[in-house]
Amino acid sequence: MAKQRSLGPKVLGWLILLAAVIGLPAVYLSREKTIEVTAQPVERGRVEQTITAIASGTVKANDTSLVAAGSMGTIVGFPANEGDQVKQGDILVELRNTEYKAQVRLAQANLKVGESRYKQAEMGKNISGKVSSTRVAQAQAQFDQAKRDYEQAKTLKDKNAIAQNLFDKADTAYKVAEEALAAALASEGENAVRSEEVIMAQATIEQLQAGVSVAEAALDNAYVKAPFDGIVAKTMREVGEAVTIGMPLLQLVNPSEIYIEAPFDEANASQIKVGQKVRINIDAYRGTDFYGTVDFISPVVSLNPDLSRTLNVQVKIEQDKEKFITGMSADVIILVDEKENTIYAPTESLIRGEFAYVVENGRAVRRDVKTGVGNWNTVEIVEGLKEGDQLITSVSLADLKEDVKVKVVEKLAS
Repeated sequence: MAKQRSLGPKVLGWLILLAAVIGLPAVYLSREKTIEVTAQPVERGRVEQTITAIASGTVKANDTSLVAAGSMGTIVGFPANEGDQVKQGDILVELRNTEYKAQVRLAQANLKVGESRYKQAEMGKNISGKVSSTRVAQAQAQFDQAKRDYEQAKTLKDKNAIAQNLFDKADTAYKVAEEALAAALASEGENAVRSEEVIMAQATIEQLQAGVSVAEAALDNAYVKAPFDGIVAKTMREVGEAVTIGMPLLQLVNPSEIYIEAPFDEANASQIKVGQKVRINIDAYRGTDFYGTVDFISPVVSLNPDLSRTLNVQVKIEQDKEKFITGMSADVIILVDEKENTIYAPTESLIRGEFAYVVENGRAVRRDVKTGVGNWNTVEIVEGLKEGDQLITSVSLADLKEDVKVKVVEKLAS
């Protein structure tokens, strides 16, 4: 029997090393890669379909006016200062008015003279009328008597029963009475002249009354008054400054009737409707939501200096108006639609809005989804996901794909 040869230590070492090298790929390939992802459970709740203004809106007042001077003059006082609450008709600015007051007094004095002359003319007309009526009545009576006497005398003369001198006397008396009656009737024409004098005096009074109105209007223009209830927002002139007609003196606003005007992308025009609910946020009350409604939609699209096109929308503030100040900026979001108690997911967790990945048994599983209402933050899931599904939110990972092994972490390493 032949003697068995044993391997030397050196050969044995090389054989062990070779076996290790040959086995390495199998061991390496058996180790599957695991990626870290962030995830959150699919929830049920409220989802909104919103449209956000492309720029901050501005709080404006329905009643706002640059109150101007109604006449030339020099400012002598501001009865109302910035921040003062005023009522319609209150004096805001006073111009020097000494001359205007003198003109009013002169016009009123002239009117009194005219009224006195009218009374005199009226009295003259009445007296003249009474005298004229009396004269005519007397002349008529005398004429009638003279006529009867003449006719009687003529009858007697025709019968040769009266002396010629008596007939001549009756004839003369008749002619004199006739002339007297004609003169009396003519005096009624003088009474007509008196009536015309009264009419002229009345016209003069109307002219003088108009003069008083003109003088009073000039004086009134020296007092610049509030055209509506409001607050003096800003004074633009100083006491002693000369002003001209139409020169703005101060700004008056009515803070009780305010709204917000905000620009929206023209692409959203078909979705915006009057009456839609609006959420409003202002810097003065960060974290607080205010609400309003779409009150007016501009009938035209505005072309801006940067060549963008926007649709201006006016929003009626429905609550806490006193917290809004004219000129303040406001972020405006229109609520086009909203749903309660619906399944939703973060909008950014959906890939092209068509599918998502969920974690099942430690692996990423693709789910095709159908969405409903939503916005940049959340979106309604109509099909594809159910409440409680572990939804992967770190969808930007390059290694994320179907059936990859995943490990959910609170935060990805930077």
